[in-house]
Amino acid sequence: MTTTITITPPSDIRDLAVFLEKMNKISSSHVGYCGEAEEEIYQTLLHDFSDLDLSQSFAVAYEKGCIVGAVGVDIDKAEFSAEVWGPFIDDKIDDPNVIDELLAAVISYSSIQLKHISFFLNKKNSRGKEFVLKHGGVEKGHHAILLARRDELGEVDVDELEKYSPPYEQTFSALHEAEFPSTYYSAQEILSRQNDMNQLFIMTSGDQCIKGYVYIEAQPQHNEGSIEYIAVSIQNRKQGVGAKLMKFALVNLFSFNEIEKISLCVEKENESALKLYLAAGFKMRHELIHFQTTFPGFEEVFHDNKK
Repeated sequence: MTTTITITPPSDIRDLAVFLEKMNKISSSHVGYCGEAEEEIYQTLLHDFSDLDLSQSFAVAYEKGCIVGAVGVDIDKAEFSAEVWGPFIDDKIDDPNVIDELLAAVISYSSIQLKHISFFLNKKNSRGKEFVLKHGGVEKGHHAILLARRDELGEVDVDELEKYSPPYEQTFSALHEAEFPSTYYSAQEILSRQNDMNQLFIMTSGDQCIKGYVYIEAQPQHNEGSIEYIAVSIQNRKQGVGAKLMKFALVNLFSFNEIEKISLCVEKENESALKLYLAAGFKMRHELIHFQTTFPGFEEVFHDNKK
Protein backbone atom coordinates (compact mmCIF):
# COMPACT_ATOMS: atom_id res chain seq x y z
CA MET A 1 0.00 0.00 0.00
CA THR A 2 1.19 3.54 -0.72
CA THR A 3 2.98 4.67 2.42
CA THR A 4 1.41 8.11 2.54
CA ILE A 5 -2.14 6.74 2.53
CA THR A 6 -3.83 5.40 5.63
CA ILE A 7 -7.16 3.56 5.68
CA THR A 8 -9.43 3.77 8.72
CA PRO A 9 -13.10 4.15 9.60
CA PRO A 10 -14.32 7.73 8.99
CA SER A 11 -12.98 10.24 11.52
CA ASP A 12 -15.45 13.00 10.57
CA ILE A 13 -18.87 12.23 9.04
CA ARG A 14 -19.33 15.74 7.65
CA ASP A 15 -15.99 15.57 5.82
CA LEU A 16 -17.02 12.19 4.40
CA ALA A 17 -20.34 13.61 3.18
CA VAL A 18 -18.51 16.47 1.44
CA PHE A 19 -16.18 14.02 -0.30
CA LEU A 20 -19.01 11.69 -1.36
CA GLU A 21 -21.00 14.61 -2.77
CA LYS A 22 -18.03 15.72 -4.85
CA MET A 23 -17.35 12.24 -6.20
CA ASN A 24 -20.96 11.21 -6.84
CA LYS A 25 -21.70 14.28 -8.94
CA ILE A 26 -19.19 13.02 -11.51
CA SER A 27 -20.54 10.43 -13.97
CA SER A 28 -17.21 8.62 -14.13
CA SER A 29 -17.38 7.84 -10.39
CA HIS A 30 -21.14 7.96 -9.83
CA VAL A 31 -22.97 5.07 -8.10
CA GLY A 32 -26.61 4.47 -7.28
CA TYR A 33 -28.06 4.83 -3.76
CA CYS A 34 -25.47 7.41 -2.69
CA GLY A 35 -26.99 10.86 -3.10
CA GLU A 36 -25.55 13.91 -4.80
CA ALA A 37 -26.29 16.51 -2.09
CA GLU A 38 -24.07 16.92 0.97
CA GLU A 39 -26.87 17.31 3.53
CA GLU A 40 -28.83 14.34 2.19
CA ILE A 41 -25.72 12.15 2.30
CA TYR A 42 -24.81 13.40 5.78
CA GLN A 43 -28.26 12.62 7.19
CA THR A 44 -28.22 9.16 5.62
CA LEU A 45 -24.81 8.42 7.11
CA LEU A 46 -26.00 9.59 10.52
CA HIS A 47 -29.36 7.87 10.66
CA ASP A 48 -30.02 5.42 7.87
CA PHE A 49 -26.88 3.71 6.58
CA SER A 50 -26.40 -0.02 7.13
CA ASP A 51 -27.58 -2.35 9.89
CA LEU A 52 -24.18 -1.88 11.53
CA ASP A 53 -22.50 1.19 13.01
CA LEU A 54 -20.80 3.48 10.49
CA SER A 55 -17.40 2.51 11.93
CA GLN A 56 -18.13 -1.06 10.75
CA SER A 57 -19.62 -0.01 7.42
CA PHE A 58 -17.22 2.53 5.89
CA ALA A 59 -13.50 2.58 5.13
CA VAL A 60 -11.85 5.88 4.24
CA ALA A 61 -8.45 6.55 2.68
CA TYR A 62 -6.61 9.60 4.05
CA GLU A 63 -3.56 11.32 2.62
CA LYS A 64 -2.07 14.11 4.72
CA GLY A 65 -5.35 14.36 6.64
CA CYS A 66 -7.52 14.71 3.52
CA ILE A 67 -9.96 12.11 2.20
CA VAL A 68 -8.83 10.65 -1.11
CA GLY A 69 -10.94 7.50 -1.24
CA ALA A 70 -13.88 5.74 0.41
CA VAL A 71 -15.96 2.57 0.22
CA GLY A 72 -19.13 1.92 2.21
CA VAL A 73 -21.19 -1.26 2.57
CA ASP A 74 -24.86 -0.84 3.39
CA ILE A 75 -25.30 -4.16 5.18
CA ASP A 76 -28.53 -6.14 5.49
CA LYS A 77 -27.93 -8.48 8.42
CA ALA A 78 -30.97 -10.63 7.71
CA GLU A 79 -29.92 -11.31 4.11
CA PHE A 80 -26.14 -11.43 4.74
CA SER A 81 -25.78 -9.01 1.85
CA ALA A 82 -24.66 -5.46 1.20
CA GLU A 83 -24.99 -2.67 -1.35
CA VAL A 84 -21.78 -0.77 -1.99
CA TRP A 85 -21.30 2.98 -1.93
CA GLY A 86 -18.27 3.31 -4.13
CA PRO A 87 -15.55 2.65 -4.86
CA PHE A 88 -14.72 6.36 -4.71
CA ILE A 89 -11.12 7.32 -5.46
CA ASP A 90 -9.73 10.79 -6.13
CA ASP A 91 -8.32 11.02 -9.66
CA LYS A 92 -4.92 12.04 -8.34
CA ILE A 93 -4.49 8.61 -6.72
CA ASP A 94 -2.89 6.34 -9.30
CA ASP A 95 -2.33 3.31 -7.06
CA PRO A 96 -4.79 0.64 -8.33
CA ASN A 97 -4.46 -1.33 -5.09
CA VAL A 98 -6.11 1.35 -2.96
CA ILE A 99 -9.59 0.25 -4.05
CA ASP A 100 -8.86 -3.36 -3.08
CA GLU A 101 -7.46 -2.20 0.24
CA LEU A 102 -10.51 -0.06 1.00
CA LEU A 103 -12.96 -2.91 0.40
CA ALA A 104 -10.74 -5.36 2.27
CA ALA A 105 -10.68 -2.95 5.21
CA VAL A 106 -14.43 -2.41 5.39
CA ILE A 107 -15.02 -6.17 5.14
CA SER A 108 -12.64 -6.68 8.06
CA TYR A 109 -14.53 -4.09 10.15
CA SER A 110 -17.82 -5.95 9.76
CA SER A 111 -18.97 -8.71 12.10
CA ILE A 112 -21.26 -10.11 9.37
CA GLN A 113 -20.15 -12.91 7.06
CA LEU A 114 -21.53 -11.58 3.79
CA LYS A 115 -22.76 -13.92 1.07
CA HIS A 116 -22.94 -11.42 -1.76
CA ILE A 117 -22.59 -7.72 -2.43
CA SER A 118 -24.15 -5.51 -5.09
CA PHE A 119 -22.81 -2.53 -7.01
CA PHE A 120 -24.97 -0.05 -8.93
CA LEU A 121 -22.48 1.71 -11.17
CA ASN A 122 -23.06 4.50 -13.65
CA LYS A 123 -22.49 3.14 -17.14
CA LYS A 124 -19.73 5.78 -17.48
CA ASN A 125 -17.98 4.57 -14.30
CA SER A 126 -15.27 2.56 -16.09
CA ARG A 127 -12.97 2.38 -13.06
CA GLY A 128 -15.68 0.85 -10.90
CA LYS A 129 -16.70 -1.61 -13.62
CA GLU A 130 -13.08 -2.68 -14.13
CA PHE A 131 -12.72 -3.32 -10.40
CA VAL A 132 -15.93 -5.34 -10.09
CA LEU A 133 -15.29 -7.45 -13.19
CA LYS A 134 -11.74 -8.17 -12.02
CA HIS A 135 -13.22 -9.80 -8.94
CA GLY A 136 -15.89 -11.90 -10.60
CA GLY A 137 -18.79 -9.46 -10.69
CA VAL A 138 -21.76 -10.60 -12.76
CA GLU A 139 -24.03 -8.17 -14.57
CA LYS A 140 -27.59 -8.54 -13.24
CA GLY A 141 -29.52 -5.75 -14.95
CA HIS A 142 -29.76 -2.15 -16.04
CA HIS A 143 -31.55 0.66 -14.21
CA ALA A 144 -32.54 4.22 -15.02
CA ILE A 145 -32.41 7.08 -12.52
CA LEU A 146 -35.17 9.52 -13.43
CA LEU A 147 -35.62 13.09 -12.22
CA ALA A 148 -38.65 15.40 -12.12
CA ARG A 149 -38.28 19.10 -11.32
CA ARG A 150 -40.89 21.49 -9.97
CA ASP A 151 -40.19 24.13 -12.61
CA GLU A 152 -40.63 21.62 -15.46
CA LEU A 153 -44.03 20.26 -14.40
CA GLY A 154 -46.79 21.28 -16.78
CA GLU A 155 -50.56 21.51 -16.33
CA VAL A 156 -52.22 18.69 -14.40
CA ASP A 157 -55.79 17.50 -14.90
CA VAL A 158 -57.30 16.72 -11.48
CA ASP A 159 -60.61 15.35 -12.77
CA GLU A 160 -61.67 12.18 -10.86
CA LEU A 161 -58.70 12.53 -8.50
CA GLU A 162 -59.22 12.90 -4.77
CA LYS A 163 -57.71 12.12 -1.42
CA TYR A 164 -58.49 8.66 -0.12
CA SER A 165 -61.63 8.25 2.00
CA PRO A 166 -62.96 5.19 3.92
CA PRO A 167 -65.69 4.19 1.42
CA TYR A 168 -62.92 3.11 -0.96
CA GLU A 169 -61.05 0.91 1.55
CA GLN A 170 -62.18 -2.40 0.09
CA THR A 171 -61.31 -1.64 -3.54
CA PHE A 172 -58.03 0.07 -2.59
CA SER A 173 -56.96 -2.88 -0.43
CA ALA A 174 -57.86 -5.39 -3.13
CA LEU A 175 -55.85 -3.52 -5.79
CA HIS A 176 -52.83 -3.00 -3.55
CA GLU A 177 -52.65 -6.61 -2.41
CA ALA A 178 -53.11 -7.85 -5.98
CA GLU A 179 -50.35 -5.63 -7.39
CA PHE A 180 -47.92 -5.86 -4.45
CA PRO A 181 -48.53 -9.20 -2.70
CA SER A 182 -45.14 -9.23 -0.96
CA THR A 183 -44.08 -5.70 -0.15
CA TYR A 184 -42.89 -3.53 2.70
CA TYR A 185 -46.27 -1.83 3.41
CA SER A 186 -49.56 -3.71 3.38
CA ALA A 187 -52.76 -1.87 2.46
CA GLN A 188 -53.62 -1.45 6.14
CA GLU A 189 -50.14 -0.12 6.91
CA ILE A 190 -50.50 2.50 4.17
CA LEU A 191 -53.87 3.56 5.56
CA SER A 192 -52.45 3.81 9.08
CA ARG A 193 -49.45 5.89 7.91
CA GLN A 194 -51.55 8.67 6.38
CA ASN A 195 -50.89 12.15 7.72
CA ASP A 196 -49.93 15.57 6.36
CA MET A 197 -46.70 14.14 4.93
CA ASN A 198 -47.83 10.68 3.83
CA GLN A 199 -50.80 10.85 1.50
CA LEU A 200 -52.88 8.41 -0.51
CA PHE A 201 -54.70 9.64 -3.62
CA ILE A 202 -57.18 7.73 -5.73
CA MET A 203 -58.84 8.08 -9.12
CA THR A 204 -62.48 7.10 -8.72
CA SER A 205 -64.85 5.48 -11.13
CA GLY A 206 -68.09 5.55 -9.13
CA ASP A 207 -69.79 2.87 -7.02
CA GLN A 208 -66.98 3.07 -4.47
CA CYS A 209 -64.53 1.67 -7.02
CA ILE A 210 -61.19 3.11 -8.05
CA LYS A 211 -59.30 3.14 -11.33
CA GLY A 212 -55.99 3.47 -9.54
CA TYR A 213 -54.09 5.00 -6.65
CA VAL A 214 -50.78 6.58 -5.75
CA TYR A 215 -49.18 6.76 -2.30
CA ILE A 216 -46.53 9.40 -1.56
CA GLU A 217 -44.31 10.29 1.38
CA ALA A 218 -42.83 13.77 1.81
CA GLN A 219 -39.78 14.63 3.91
CA PRO A 220 -39.50 18.39 3.48
CA GLN A 221 -37.01 18.58 6.35
CA HIS A 222 -34.59 16.70 4.05
CA ASN A 223 -35.81 18.34 0.83
CA GLU A 224 -37.06 14.93 -0.27
CA GLY A 225 -40.22 13.22 -1.39
CA SER A 226 -40.97 9.79 -2.77
CA ILE A 227 -43.63 8.02 -4.78
CA GLU A 228 -43.86 4.76 -2.85
CA TYR A 229 -46.64 2.98 -4.73
CA ILE A 230 -48.72 3.49 -7.85
CA ALA A 231 -51.15 1.01 -9.36
CA VAL A 232 -53.91 1.00 -11.99
CA SER A 233 -56.69 -1.59 -12.17
CA ILE A 234 -56.45 -4.01 -15.09
CA GLN A 235 -59.61 -2.75 -16.78
CA ASN A 236 -58.39 0.87 -16.72
CA ARG A 237 -54.91 0.45 -18.14
CA LYS A 238 -53.66 2.15 -21.33
CA GLN A 239 -56.02 5.07 -20.70
CA GLY A 240 -53.53 7.56 -19.26
CA VAL A 241 -54.61 6.84 -15.67
CA GLY A 242 -51.09 6.08 -14.46
CA ALA A 243 -49.56 9.25 -15.92
CA LYS A 244 -52.38 11.33 -14.44
CA LEU A 245 -51.85 9.80 -10.98
CA MET A 246 -48.11 10.32 -11.24
CA LYS A 247 -48.44 13.99 -12.21
CA PHE A 248 -50.90 14.54 -9.36
CA ALA A 249 -48.43 12.94 -6.96
CA LEU A 250 -45.71 15.31 -8.15
CA VAL A 251 -47.99 18.33 -7.73
CA ASN A 252 -48.63 17.37 -4.11
CA LEU A 253 -44.99 16.65 -3.34
CA PHE A 254 -43.97 19.96 -4.89
CA SER A 255 -46.57 21.73 -2.74
CA PHE A 256 -43.87 21.58 -0.06
CA ASN A 257 -41.61 24.54 -0.80
CA GLU A 258 -38.55 22.62 0.38
CA ILE A 259 -38.99 19.92 -2.30
CA GLU A 260 -37.86 21.04 -5.74
CA LYS A 261 -37.03 17.72 -7.39
CA ILE A 262 -37.99 14.06 -7.13
CA SER A 263 -35.87 11.14 -8.29
CA LEU A 264 -36.64 7.46 -8.66
CA CYS A 265 -35.04 4.30 -9.97
CA VAL A 266 -36.66 1.90 -12.44
CA GLU A 267 -35.41 -1.16 -14.29
CA LYS A 268 -34.67 -0.22 -17.89
CA GLU A 269 -36.19 -3.53 -19.00
CA ASN A 270 -39.51 -2.45 -17.47
CA GLU A 271 -40.56 -0.54 -20.56
CA SER A 272 -44.15 0.12 -19.43
CA ALA A 273 -43.04 1.72 -16.14
CA LEU A 274 -40.33 3.72 -17.88
CA LYS A 275 -42.84 4.99 -20.43
CA LEU A 276 -45.24 5.97 -17.63
CA TYR A 277 -42.63 7.99 -15.72
CA LEU A 278 -41.40 9.77 -18.83
CA ALA A 279 -44.97 10.62 -19.81
CA ALA A 280 -45.54 12.08 -16.34
CA GLY A 281 -42.63 14.51 -16.69
CA PHE A 282 -39.59 12.60 -15.45
CA LYS A 283 -36.37 12.82 -17.44
CA MET A 284 -33.44 10.44 -17.67
CA ARG A 285 -30.69 11.42 -15.23
CA HIS A 286 -28.37 8.40 -15.04
CA GLU A 287 -28.14 4.87 -16.41
CA LEU A 288 -26.84 2.29 -13.95
CA ILE A 289 -25.55 -1.26 -14.31
CA HIS A 290 -26.25 -3.65 -11.44
CA PHE A 291 -23.36 -5.99 -10.70
CA GLN A 292 -23.38 -8.68 -8.05
CA THR A 293 -20.49 -10.69 -6.72
CA THR A 294 -20.53 -13.57 -4.30
CA PHE A 295 -17.92 -14.75 -1.88
CA PRO A 296 -15.25 -16.17 -1.93
CA GLY A 297 -14.38 -13.71 -4.71
CA PHE A 298 -14.04 -10.76 -2.37
CA GLU A 299 -12.76 -12.89 0.50
CA GLU A 300 -9.69 -13.33 -1.69
CA VAL A 301 -9.33 -9.54 -1.82
CA PHE A 302 -9.44 -9.48 1.95
CA HIS A 303 -6.97 -12.31 2.50
CA ASP A 304 -4.54 -11.07 -0.15
CA ASN A 305 -4.38 -7.68 1.55
CA LYS A 306 -3.89 -9.25 4.98
CA LYS A 307 -0.65 -10.91 3.86
